[in-house]
Formats: sequence, structure tokens, C-alpha cells
Amino acid sequence: MLRLVSSILAGTLGVAAAFIQGQRTAIVQAVDLSVPVTPVSFDQGGSHELVYELHITNFQQVDVILTSVRIKTPIGTIAEYRDAELQRRLVRPGLRNDHPTPHIVGPGMRAVLNLWITLPTWFVPSVVHEVGLEVQRPTGSVHVTVEGGASPVQQRDPVVLDPPLGGGPWIAIYDPLLKGGHRTAIFTVGDRARIPGRFAIDFITLPAFGALPRDSAERPVDGNGFGTEVLAVADGTIAAAVDDTSDRTPQPVPPESASGNYVALDVGGGRFAFYEHLQQGSIVVKAGQRVSSGDVIAKLGSSGSTSIGPHLHFHVADGNSLLGAEGLPFVFRLFTALGEFASIQALQAGERWIPAGSARGFTQSRPSPNSVISFPSGGR
Repeated sequence: MLRLVSSILAGTLGVAAAFIQGQRTAIVQAVDLSVPVTPVSFDQGGSHELVYELHITNFQQVDVILTSVRIKTPIGTIAEYRDAELQRRLVRPGLRNDHPTPHIVGPGMRAVLNLWITLPTWFVPSVVHEVGLEVQRPTGSVHVTVEGGASPVQQRDPVVLDPPLGGGPWIAIYDPLLKGGHRTAIFTVGDRARIPGRFAIDFITLPAFGALPRDSAERPVDGNGFGTEVLAVADGTIAAAVDDTSDRTPQPVPPESASGNYVALDVGGGRFAFYEHLQQGSIVVKAGQRVSSGDVIAKLGSSGSTSIGPHLHFHVADGNSLLGAEGLPFVFRLFTALGEFASIQALQAGERWIPAGSARGFTQSRPSPNSVISFPSGGR
């Protein structure tokens, strides 16, 4: 018993001596890193893309300033962003899209980093993130580097679809980094936040002279391919068909009417293809009806929220809900790339398209942003 007491006393004195001789390691809180939706990869215009979002949440009572993000994989670093390149990829839920300091995350606030990365190889199994930040303590700024947000990369192939429109040329309009665009628009419908239009594309016809009129008031209200037949992209069952909105919908439009007239097609495997802004009175299918790939289901219109005028909004999601489903990647079985516009801004400013040196055919791929493409006549 005496020996036991002596041992305890010796141990206690040893711990006390350690505190006297040394100092505690300073603890600096960082941020919470998470990847709510598993990253996915697919072919896009001959390159391979990796797409997902990194959520960065500040649980402290002081600001943190995000300074860098490095995306690492087992094959090495595939992307690194700092300064303006980092800031243009960040959105701040609840704040305006033009918020001047998206990299400063206040107490209890969150930033979402939108990632759309061209991969150096066709396959990466997983990602992890190294985030640099400055913690704005009352005693001064403290630099912290934190690693986390580890996630596997989804191995499920994207759904392969036939064209939603025949012929062309068509402009495939989207910008993966446009704040307030489809890819960055987060909706909380039901129990969690989702990005239904993560992979959405808007289609309009290429004007005969290669550019939109510079003055939007000069653009015909029935232009952009208005009235063109819209086609089923796969054999499947019509999950929804709503035709109750004028092609002259007053703007702005409430969320429940933003899609205008629309059709949802169940293409199997828990995936639904959505066609939006359809011409009023043109939908020729109804819920529960079976259709075959290439069947006419409606016509391109201008119903709902259509700031660019008539167009076909097309996306794929994991449920039969316009805003309450998660956007999924898709590729087209066949299309031909003819050229591109420099950006959405260039298109809207009336700049001409840039023809490619020669037309290039693609199979099981996705059109590049703002590219000019043609589909097989009849959609197949």
C-alpha cells in the first residue's frame, strides 16, 4: 500500500514538473469542411471534368479570411486557388451574389466553394482539401492551415441521353462559375439544401448572322428557336407535365412559376430529365405516359423566367421535383461542335461566335460552356 501511494505521488509530481518546465500548445480554432454531395466526373468536349462543392463553415465568434484552397488527390494536387481566382468560385448563402468580400466568413456563416476542375487524368479516386485562412482574433490575425473535407469520387457513369432538340446550330449556354446562375443557385425545399440546376444547359438557336442583337429590345420575342419541337431524350415515363403559364409571363416570376410550362421525364435509375419554359399549349404528353426516345413532347417556348428570351432549359436530377432534387451529370450520345462564344457576357453583349477550324464530332460527352453545336436531325 505504501509503495502504491509513493508511485501515485511520484507520478503527480512528474506531471506538475512537466507543466512547470514546458508550456501548453496554443489551440487555434479553424473552420468546418464538408462535401455534402459526392464529387462526380464526366467527359466534356474531349476533357474530363470533376464537379462538386466544398462547404466551409465558421463556428467561431470572430471573422475568418479564406486565403487559399488546394485540392489534393492520391495522384497529387489537381487545383489550387488564391486571391481573385478563389473569390470568384465562392458564394455566400444568404448574401448578394455581388457581395464584395466572399472570402471573409463571419461568425456562424458559411462559404460554398464551387469546383469544376479539368482533370489531368481520366480517373481520381478521392479528394481532400488544404485550406489556408486568417483567424481574426482580438489580439491579432493568426494564420491556420487545415486539411479536411475528404470524399471519394463517385464511380457511377453519367446517364447517356439522345438530343432534346434536332438539327441546329444550337448554342449550349451555361457558365459553371456564374454567381446566381444555375450551377450556383442553392434551394432549400423540404429538409435540405440542393442545387437542382448544377448541370443545366439553356439552348437557343444560333442567329443567322452569328450574334444576338446588341440591344436586347431588338431581339424578337418569338426568336431563339421559338416553336421548335422538343424531343424525348430516352425511353421512359412522363413523371410530370404542367402547361399553365403564358409565353409572355410578367417578370419577376415567383419560384413556383420560374420554370414556366415544363415536362419531367423519368429516364430510369432514379434520374429525371427536366424540360422548362415550354411553349404554352404545346405539350402533347401527360403524366404516366410512356414515350420513346425521339418522340415529340412539346415545343420550345418562353414561359416562366426567361431573361434571355425563348429557350429550352434542360437538366437532370435525382427526383421528380423542380427545386427539391439534386442536379446530376448527363452526356449526349452524339453531337457536333462547331465553335463557341467567348463567354455568356460576350453572347449577351452581341459579340459574334468563334467558329472552330473544323467541325468535331463527340460521342457520350457534354458540350463545353457556350459552345455552338448541332444534333442529328430528328434527334438521333
